[in-house]
Amino acid sequence: MGRSSRRWLFPLIGLAAAVFFLLARPVGDVAAHANLSRAEPAPNSELPESPERIVLWFSEGIEPDLADIRVLNARGDSVDHDDVTTQGNPVESVSVSLPDLDNGTYTVSWANVSTVDGHRVRGSFLFSVGEAISGEVELPSQPTFSNPQEPYLRWLVLLGSLSVAGGLVLELAVWRVALSVIGGGVSFITVKRRVWWLYLAGILVLGVSSLGQLLSQSGSTFDVSWIDALGEPVCDTLETDWGRSWLWRAGFFLVLSAALITRYVRRNGRSERPDGGNAVKADYAAYAALGASLLLLAPITFVSHAGATPDLAFPAQLSNYLHLLGAALWGGGLIHLGLAVLPALRGVEAGYRREFLAEAIPRFSVVAIVGAALLAVSGLFSAWAQVTTIPSLGVPYGITLIVKTAIIIPLLVLAAINHRWIRHRLARDDNASRWLTRTVIGEVVIALFVLLLAGVMTSMEPARQVAAREGRGLPNGFVGDTISENVVIDIAVEPAKTGRNQVRISLTDRNGTPLTDATDVRVRLSFLEEDLGELPVPLENVGNGVWVLNDAVIALVGVWQIEADITRLSGFDARAAFRFEVLAGAGSNSGAIRPDKDLGRVLLGVEIALIGVVLLAVGVPLGGWYERRGVMFMAPGTAAGAIGAGLIVWVQFFAPVSVYLQTNPFVPDGDSLAKGKVAYEAVCSVCHGEGGKGDGAGSVSLYPPPANLPVHVPLHTQGELFEIIRIGVAGTAMGPVSGLTDDEIWHLINYVRTLEAPGLQ
Repeated sequence: MGRSSRRWLFPLIGLAAAVFFLLARPVGDVAAHANLSRAEPAPNSELPESPERIVLWFSEGIEPDLADIRVLNARGDSVDHDDVTTQGNPVESVSVSLPDLDNGTYTVSWANVSTVDGHRVRGSFLFSVGEAISGEVELPSQPTFSNPQEPYLRWLVLLGSLSVAGGLVLELAVWRVALSVIGGGVSFITVKRRVWWLYLAGILVLGVSSLGQLLSQSGSTFDVSWIDALGEPVCDTLETDWGRSWLWRAGFFLVLSAALITRYVRRNGRSERPDGGNAVKADYAAYAALGASLLLLAPITFVSHAGATPDLAFPAQLSNYLHLLGAALWGGGLIHLGLAVLPALRGVEAGYRREFLAEAIPRFSVVAIVGAALLAVSGLFSAWAQVTTIPSLGVPYGITLIVKTAIIIPLLVLAAINHRWIRHRLARDDNASRWLTRTVIGEVVIALFVLLLAGVMTSMEPARQVAAREGRGLPNGFVGDTISENVVIDIAVEPAKTGRNQVRISLTDRNGTPLTDATDVRVRLSFLEEDLGELPVPLENVGNGVWVLNDAVIALVGVWQIEADITRLSGFDARAAFRFEVLAGAGSNSGAIRPDKDLGRVLLGVEIALIGVVLLAVGVPLGGWYERRGVMFMAPGTAAGAIGAGLIVWVQFFAPVSVYLQTNPFVPDGDSLAKGKVAYEAVCSVCHGEGGKGDGAGSVSLYPPPANLPVHVPLHTQGELFEIIRIGVAGTAMGPVSGLTDDEIWHLINYVRTLEAPGLQ
């Protein structure tokens, strides 16, 4: 391994360690800002008797020591037992016990601190005992920012960290290499001095803003001023998840600062050649500083929205890290190019200046193209993860994202002008260098504003959460219709929220005439995200072909399935099935809009593969596999392409799924049941019999005898049934069923589940 290769080990180790931190950091099902998801009793509920406890569930993990619930009577006196307890790991529910309350209206006041972004959230709601509520409150809207300083502090943290990291890349991969190529004429020490002052400014900005974040976070968490936060509040904050991420950042900051100071003290970056040129020595401290700066970006990612993306925390965090890396390569490099390197060339003789720029700018273009590509592909993933739906663009986060994207357009235009027009004239036209300086300064100004908007966005609640809470794009109740056995079945579930619901089924013929020959109508409600069991529930005939079930209790937010069985005098029984989304009946619906887990993993694979394509596209003009510069891009590009493609294939075909929680991808409608019946008659009926009772012709000599399906099927989840059919049951004649595809097995499961249904046995 050559000396140059050994130097680059430091930043490579930094990158690898950053990814390791992202992988090693434990994550739960979180959502950025711990808002109220549901409560027992529900907000604004009227209870006949006093509850034993108040239980609150939140949309993400919260700090257990900073959670609080108070129950107040109409006079404002606390009436709870002051014994707040927490459940879960991470903690997502909090409860407090109550005495036997007198009749009256009570207020539940709660507060928490998120384990992800450290934001403190408060709220309250009413409930009554033995009488109507004397007033009604809406859950208070959360402020746009947890404190007014947060966007600016986040902006300064981004500015300091990205400028230092980008400046180190620019130095080690661009201008120092250009100086060593062209020889004398451009003073290395002149450029280095200006760059050093910019490093110092970046370190000061990062250090001061990080301390400001700690004081601001402590003050916001404990409702004290920054001055009063010094001492115990700061110590307590450092014991939270947010505080531990801050400590990691502080540690990497100290390593970065030490490496830069070592460089300054030793001054080993320059030695004079006899011809007056510039011979750049191995500067291991610079590469160590670059590695530390890359590591420092990981703790920033920990407390971002990415760390609170439900079911996709690691993919979102990795994408966010790549986004920061791209911003450092392009934006951080621009800052150093525009504020340090180009100003240092003003006193240099025109010929040497043109020679230097002709060598340096093409190298920076390569770095900037890679950075812009990282920003683009990772930005698309992040936007999808935090916005998810088109209506979510109408909330403050979404609007800011649109503005940020629009402002990037002139930045791209200026970059294209530099790359396509100015860059090619630098070697022969001195005016080109002046235009380069102007356009780069313009890019720097726009980049600073884009970073400010990034600080604003990362201080806001994600768009999908706000949109979900406001009901943007969410259904109000569920309505579905289908035709079975020439019966038009209309099903309505209102309000399709947790709590009590009404199920209404209307039966007509194809001409719209009400059908009155139904003797029994039953529904089964099943939660698809967890096995809660299911029982057929009869509906009441209210006449004119309408059947109603009042007070159907739906307990959980998520996807539910409703199946209706209609028994008729004519014998032509009908059946219908639908799936629908259930929202929180009261409180917060912050988790109602969630990015799809499998789609997210596929998109991550696409993102990594696209990055690989960009690296390959950059490497080919640089010589491909035949030149050292080309190999520096071809090797990681090939690896990224392979990893991305492999991830896509793995998710599509090999990703493990919990057998217990597997969900049948097919609704048990008429088409699915018909296919399932064909499969049953082909492979099952010979042993289990026509009705599934284990009395088929082939069952006579079997021991143990075949299972009675109407009895045994309800005892298993659909995922377990799938595995039983696919691999069989040890110790019985039930072996693996061959000749059926996975889809046919799922249709078969839908069919055998009807064997216990009234009228279908």
